[in-house]
Amino acid sequence: MNRITIIASALATFYCSVLSFAQQVDSNMLKDHVYYLASDSLMGRGFGTEGGRMAAKYITDKFKEVGLTPWQGQYLHSFITSSMMLKTEGANIIGWVEGNDPVLKNEYIVLGAHYDHVAYKIVNGEKVVYNGADDNASGVASIIEIGRWLVLNRDKLKRSVIIIAFDGEEAGLIGSSHLVSNKVIPTDRVKFMFSLDMVGMLQKYGGIDLVGNKTLSDGDEFFVQLASKHGIQVKKSGRSVEMQTDTQPFGKIGIPAVHVFTSTVSPYHKPEDDADKLDYEGMAKIASFVADATLQLSTTDSIKPDARFAAKTLGSDKFSAGYQVGIGNTYHDYRDEFYNSKEGFSFNTGLSFTIGLSRYIDLQVGALYQTTGTEHRYGHFRTHEVMAPASILLYLGGKRKQMLSPNLYFIGGGYYSYRFAGKVGNGSFDMDNYIQKDNYGYQVGVGFSVMYVNFQIVRQVAVLSLEQDGNVIPSTQMFSLGFKF
Repeated sequence: MNRITIIASALATFYCSVLSFAQQVDSNMLKDHVYYLASDSLMGRGFGTEGGRMAAKYITDKFKEVGLTPWQGQYLHSFITSSMMLKTEGANIIGWVEGNDPVLKNEYIVLGAHYDHVAYKIVNGEKVVYNGADDNASGVASIIEIGRWLVLNRDKLKRSVIIIAFDGEEAGLIGSSHLVSNKVIPTDRVKFMFSLDMVGMLQKYGGIDLVGNKTLSDGDEFFVQLASKHGIQVKKSGRSVEMQTDTQPFGKIGIPAVHVFTSTVSPYHKPEDDADKLDYEGMAKIASFVADATLQLSTTDSIKPDARFAAKTLGSDKFSAGYQVGIGNTYHDYRDEFYNSKEGFSFNTGLSFTIGLSRYIDLQVGALYQTTGTEHRYGHFRTHEVMAPASILLYLGGKRKQMLSPNLYFIGGGYYSYRFAGKVGNGSFDMDNYIQKDNYGYQVGVGFSVMYVNFQIVRQVAVLSLEQDGNVIPSTQMFSLGFKF
């Protein structure tokens, strides 16, 4: 057999295998799952509700039916989350297929999809149910049927595959965050993760998004080519993990993760997101593609994260950088007089760096430009300065890892600044002989963070006098927003 014949035979075998994937993932089975999970009887599958528990039972029964092995002897892995005065019980459902390679079977690929939705609301005394067919009965139906295919083809797997239906995604990635932070599965041996979240609109969207495909070394080429062979166009990709779905907790610890997504062209978070609107043939194509990708990843010699992704996530819990912008007001305290100046507008912006010291303490330093203004005794007064603040952030109850849970903290520290320009009234003043260029002081405040945004209120009080020949102490209050890169 010559080389051309060998190549032709291999290509024919490959394309036949692609076709077999499409035949194995049955669109009618996907449809049956979605019609149940997105029915009014489940009342929108709210986190911690009876409808959510009904969905969990259905998924558990289907995991058992398709032949997935229960993880650590059980499918249902319950957890309790606290928010303010409330405690809510949820559950992740976990099954797996063990690989056949004596070494690689101890490494894992994770397929995940969240099964909770946003429940219902009462309008004019009537219950309006948010059924969440696309978000995310579509993803759950897909992992059930991918699981069925993997069980039937388990002899081809080398690495093991863990399939997880996550709870509490809509409430802030609670289920996936709990699983990762508590190491319910051995995350140090997870090599890759898929999150199928809203995959029911292939035809309407015209393709799929694979956000995070470049977190895998050579992942862009691998996924785009494989999707093309399944007749699917990749419309969006990237090196950053999607933070709004269950890929986030995995990506934060350096696990390459891809969000498989057909965009928000469905009635996203609306009562109209019903089962009759989904493209089930398109869902079958996407599920076939993910099944194919899972099989190929399970058999490759090694799965490596992209070097830039790995460098970015290495130590991400210990160090973060971002920018901030603040507005506020300043007044001058005339210590040798009986009055203070009137308050004037102040502004700052620049870079902020946070170093994690423990669960309860961070060190935050910055490099800022700041301008302060007051009504000085000689007219409107304004300075321009560069500032280097350094503060300890003390978290009440410790830092919480759940995505949407706010972290409240106290701020205490000091700062140094250098005044390089300014004016009083209609003209500039003598920076060399009148104004103290060097300035330092202390700052106290409070703040809270949600996801990648920080909100802070800080009072800065100088120690040195503003005037070289007087006793005038600036005091500034700033409200600032910080955004992590």
